[in-house]
Amino acid sequence: MRDRRTTKLLIAVFLIVGLVPIVGALETTPDVVVAASDSSAADKAAADYVCDGVNDHVEIQAALNALPSSGGVVLLSSGTYNCAGIIAPKAGSTLMGEGESETFLKFTRDGRINVDREHVTLDGFHVAGSGYSSGVKWLGVITVRASHAAVHNLTGTADASIQAVFLLIHDPAVYAPTLEDIEFVNCKAVDTGTYGFLHNAWGSSNKVIKDVRYENCAAINCGKYGQFNPWITGFDFAELNDIEGLRVTNCLAEGNLESGFHFEFDPKVTDAVLENCVSRNNGQKPFPSRAYNPNDMSTHYFGCGYYAPNADVTFLNCTAEGNSMNGFYTTNGGKLYNCVEKNTGIGRTDFSYRVPAGYYSVPTRSANPSLVMENCTSITSNGYGLQVDLANNVKIRNFYLIDPVGYNGKGSSLGGTNGQFDNAEVSIYASGNRVETLVWAKENENTVFSGQIVSDAAKPFVIEGYGTRNVLVKDMEIISKTLPAGSSGVTVVGTVPAGQATLQNVRVTPTGSPVPTPTPTVPVTPVPTTPAPSGKPDLVVTDISWTPANPASGDAVTLKATVKNQGDAATPAGAKHGVLFTFDDGAAGSGVWSDTYTRSIAPGAWVTLTANGGSAGATWKAALGTHTVKATVDDVNRIAESDEKNNVMSKKIVVGAQQAPVKGDLNGDGSVDWADVIIAADMAQGKTDPSAAADLDGDGTAGWKDVALLADFFFGRVSSL
Repeated sequence: MRDRRTTKLLIAVFLIVGLVPIVGALETTPDVVVAASDSSAADKAAADYVCDGVNDHVEIQAALNALPSSGGVVLLSSGTYNCAGIIAPKAGSTLMGEGESETFLKFTRDGRINVDREHVTLDGFHVAGSGYSSGVKWLGVITVRASHAAVHNLTGTADASIQAVFLLIHDPAVYAPTLEDIEFVNCKAVDTGTYGFLHNAWGSSNKVIKDVRYENCAAINCGKYGQFNPWITGFDFAELNDIEGLRVTNCLAEGNLESGFHFEFDPKVTDAVLENCVSRNNGQKPFPSRAYNPNDMSTHYFGCGYYAPNADVTFLNCTAEGNSMNGFYTTNGGKLYNCVEKNTGIGRTDFSYRVPAGYYSVPTRSANPSLVMENCTSITSNGYGLQVDLANNVKIRNFYLIDPVGYNGKGSSLGGTNGQFDNAEVSIYASGNRVETLVWAKENENTVFSGQIVSDAAKPFVIEGYGTRNVLVKDMEIISKTLPAGSSGVTVVGTVPAGQATLQNVRVTPTGSPVPTPTPTVPVTPVPTTPAPSGKPDLVVTDISWTPANPASGDAVTLKATVKNQGDAATPAGAKHGVLFTFDDGAAGSGVWSDTYTRSIAPGAWVTLTANGGSAGATWKAALGTHTVKATVDDVNRIAESDEKNNVMSKKIVVGAQQAPVKGDLNGDGSVDWADVIIAADMAQGKTDPSAAADLDGDGTAGWKDVALLADFFFGRVSSL
């Protein structure tokens, strides 16, 4: 930031003396500049509008209104802006600051930012809101009500007088079309009295919100400093709205009053994916002190890392740690791959009205499959590690249950609390000595168990219940120093009807001392120790891309392929997931390949693989003309697939002739733009080494006259360089 500001100040000096008639050296060229009352003298001199510290929203709005109808960029210089009214960017405009630690907007008296027009971008500042009246309390400090919005690099907070810091809401009175294509990147809600990020909808029609993206966002301590209501979450993606096509990547929810990541039960949730997210220490409010009563809201409680009931949500490589009630609550469509839960319920001791569970799925029976879990892990849950009940069509594959504290002597409950667990497959690897029973199966029907248990407990696996029907335990090993060798180690209680629980290849392996409980690193991708369940992966290439996007003859081109597993089983961890790229089947140059990716790919998941090797290097030397690029995944058949004939995708690549260098194009992107002005200014200051290409006036140096020439060309004051 300091280097960029130094460049800006120097160019501002030249603006004052008339040598360089430009307003700032930023990555995005501002059309209008606003300075705060406490901005520097140089910033004020370079500004089109200067605020006085009172009702600063007036000057900001005037700057936005001054933009042409096609939009443009308003820059808020470093400083604090005191706003007591609404800021409403026009369509196609960008409101940007100089960074969350440089530009501050403080909203009072119902002040806020309303994004009610399409194609608006907010970027690079800090917002704080307080003292809202009842008439606007259901809005947000940042309220997005129109499509194609981008919110980048913002940090915000608010007191308990408004519903959210960041609110995305469909309000048909403001914007009638479907609300879609919204992205939040590098945004944070911190230390609030209200929701961090909230989706909602008003009215009774067109309530679906589509294609919302979150990347590197965080909600921290929402509800810690006051409470808008008792249900404050970090992220609430579906309150009264339906949602479709949600993507949440590398996001954090921590220390929030209720859930970290949350979907309400009633909205329709379709095709939502959370990947590489972390949710920890959420559910800060106390457990209820009375039994659950639907009409008594004080008895309602979430306290989850991830709360996604009745929802088509996929969790990939997500982590939950130290959440009060559940790490993952998923029912009727939840899919979890390579997820880890640790220390759920830690610090809670009174389980009179709530019992924690690392993974909780009750009820889950209205979809087929209603629940899928693969390669998931529960570590030292302070209750059940796994609780699934009122369940039908469940697939739990390679589940690792590690040293749960349990409840009433049980480390897991499969049908144990409500008495239904039907048409399920469970491969489980359980260990620990803190409970009497690690695997508790009650009233199961048409269910198959396999796996391994390491425990010295007397009854590590219990099957019970009068309603038990057609339960098979096969290929199960129980390692114990207390159970007799040759016994099964599985306790079938007398309530089970005769012949309804069958054991095949189930055995106790004695050991002289307890086998230590493993402690995987979080996040973890466990490696199965037994053969994979039925079903195979199926890898296909869904896209091929390259850099540069428009190569010229002789360019070194880097190839990428997007690979999806469309099968019904994960690919094996540790196996190389290779992709071979060829060009006109070898006639247009040597092939390249990618062979370093070895993590498991879950069913439905995808990865993008970049070429890292080849017979003549990791890049392709572009040859003039139009060529066919073929990407073949698993080209040497390292991975057994259900379909070995769909591994190839082809795409045309057009290679043009090398273009003559463009005079003044200092960064080589093919055009003269503001980035080149910045590069020339850095050379003039001596911050970077000068180049002959920057000597536009031919005096043998790269100086401020060259900067002025570039700026004049950029602004159209001269037609050539």
